Amino acid sequence: MSEINGFNADLELQHIYLEVYSERYSHLRTFLESYYCYQHGLVTKQGKPDWIQIFNIGKRTVAANHIKERKLLVREMMMPLSVITGHLKTLVRDDEATIENIKSIIDEHLEYVIMTREEHTTLVKAGLKETMPAGYFQASHSHYCYINARFDVVGITLLT
Repeated sequence: MSEINGFNADLELQHIYLEVYSERYSHLRTFLESYYCYQHGLVTKQGKPDWIQIFNIGKRTVAANHIKERKLLVREMMMPLSVITGHLKTLVRDDEATIENIKSIIDEHLEYVIMTREEHTTLVKAGLKETMPAGYFQASHSHYCYINARFDVVGITLLT
């Protein structure tokens, strides 16, 4: 990561910290996406975050692997925003909302999946666009804390 991208990523992380600390979560997606872009060097020639480049580096599903036309694809957070927000709210509740702890959660959970529009529709119809399946939260379940759980439940296979 270039020095300027590192600086901008840190700046976005500070924005995220301020939003989380103030318990304002409505613009979190924008800051997370910008942070991700700067972290991975996905920037325009002018140095601005370029979310379109996520289509080039995101994890792909088996069905999306050979599709080159971006209009046929959808980018989706690996872990839904609502679940990441839940982890961040836990930090606030436990009075552990530091930049380092927030960075740790984001770096651990923020990743993008590139899938077909049909797969995305399947995810939405199953009610898993903004949530994880119940098994993700149950210690006795095979999907407990398994980041791919919502894709596995609906039969979407990710490339390794």
